[in-house]
Amino acid sequence: MPPERAKLPAMSLESIIADALQLAEPEVADALALRSVPSWDSLAHMMLIVRLEETFNVQFTGDEIADARTVGDLRRALRAHGADA
Repeated sequence: MPPERAKLPAMSLESIIADALQLAEPEVADALALRSVPSWDSLAHMMLIVRLEETFNVQFTGDEIADARTVGDLRRALRAHGADA
């Protein structure tokens, strides 16, 4: 029987975004907007989307991806898919 693998602690939406955009976690709030963060370019946006989909086990629609302009938008999209974000 293989040894049990230790469970990794669940990452919060804020910690994922902070890590992906190289921000301090306290800077990440629902009002934080794409246009206000220089590191939140189109490539970082898609990498963030993939990371969120993998972490929360969801699949965003094209419209949800295109409409996500703030952290709050991402949170609402995750919740619409039943994720605890």
